[in-house]
Amino acid sequence: MTAHDSERASDPPPPPPLPARFYESPPVILGGMLLWAVGAGVAAAFVMVTGSGFDPASGAGAWFWTCIAGVGVGLFGAAVFSAQRAAARRGDRSAQRGVEPR
Repeated sequence: MTAHDSERASDPPPPPPLPARFYESPPVILGGMLLWAVGAGVAAAFVMVTGSGFDPASGAGAWFWTCIAGVGVGLFGAAVFSAQRAAARRGDRSAQRGVEPR
């Protein structure tokens, strides 16, 4: 028995696999877009109540446009993810691996 064998025997067992809900991307993408949309709604309500306007130079206007940009980036990401998932289902050589639904 070597030192390497004794180290291997004392290694902890591997962790159990994660549940599907923790590694599925669509809920994460949609959840992030929902949070950005809620933020845009809150910022828009604040702008309307205070009357400060949607000017990006003002504080509330900047928050509103930042949230709108977050929704836009989420939409772009969802489109790219959907295109990659469709390409993986078709079996395209250039498609990413691991994006297929389990």
